[in-house]
Amino acid sequence: MVQLATNHGNEMIDEQGGRLQLHSHDLKNTRDLRTLLLQAAYALLEHPRGIDVHIYLHHCTLAKKRVAMEFEQFKRIALPKIAHRIHLHDTRLPDEQKMALYGGGGNGASEHARKPSTASQEAVVAYLLQRYLESLPGVSVSTIAEQTQASLPTIYKVLKTIAHCIDKDPEEKTLRLRSFGQDDWQHWMQRSNQLSSVYFIDRSGAPRSATRLAKNLARLKREDLAVGGLMGALHHLPALDATTSPQLDILVHGTRRSDLSFITEIDPGLEMHDGRPDMAHVVVHFIDRPASLFVRHVGQLCGSLPDCIANMQKAGLTHQVNDALRRHKVKS
Repeated sequence: MVQLATNHGNEMIDEQGGRLQLHSHDLKNTRDLRTLLLQAAYALLEHPRGIDVHIYLHHCTLAKKRVAMEFEQFKRIALPKIAHRIHLHDTRLPDEQKMALYGGGGNGASEHARKPSTASQEAVVAYLLQRYLESLPGVSVSTIAEQTQASLPTIYKVLKTIAHCIDKDPEEKTLRLRSFGQDDWQHWMQRSNQLSSVYFIDRSGAPRSATRLAKNLARLKREDLAVGGLMGALHHLPALDATTSPQLDILVHGTRRSDLSFITEIDPGLEMHDGRPDMAHVVVHFIDRPASLFVRHVGQLCGSLPDCIANMQKAGLTHQVNDALRRHKVKS
């Protein structure tokens, strides 16, 4: 047990079952809250493997909104491998003893998670691609705007860029993709994969299979988390030329600043990995657009097929990518 002293009372850090607890009493200002968060970060540096810090604020007099804002700002500037392992509990909040509302604890998505509010051109293409692969009918520009939350200028830029792929129905005032060639796919995948991913590895020597990890992910019952990559593609295309997934690709509906503490709920043995991507057991990708396009297959939430294909391309699964595209008669 470690005793810490600050100018707003005594805190106690106690290691219990893979977690550190830090208790603060009568916290009154942002300076002391920031000090507390730094203490938690330093504590994690001394416990690099499988340990999280849970901070409990007792009788805090700082405004609840201010506490939330300070914590969100801290997570933005801290290293991801530190930020996602710190959980803040304000005991003034309802049911706080059961669920950490700050830091992504519990089974639901964090109350303070921010979903992307603007749509890029890639979001519009993803929506049209999803409809194309599912052989859905044409849609109006207004429907595209409603479903993707993209602005009209963004939508028209997309339509101009991929005009050679578009079929228009002047009577119905609708449009759809009639084809999407190899070059179009390559360009879209490259743009989609520009957002950095986060890699995790199990150093225990007995890593869990991707299938087992996916089952643990499903048990979280989070609508902002989905299986992607090869495993997700197999849900869409069961006849795809592949049998097992070498890693679990997880799609997070959120930005690069999203809280990743759910990883420890899937497997406490997973650690952030900055080495070779091909050695990772879990890869987290971000769906940085308002509409996730996630779909449910037999109890498992999966990413859209275009996103799964982009994940496979990023993982270097060229054969599986080509097989998926061939099944949709993609021509160069």
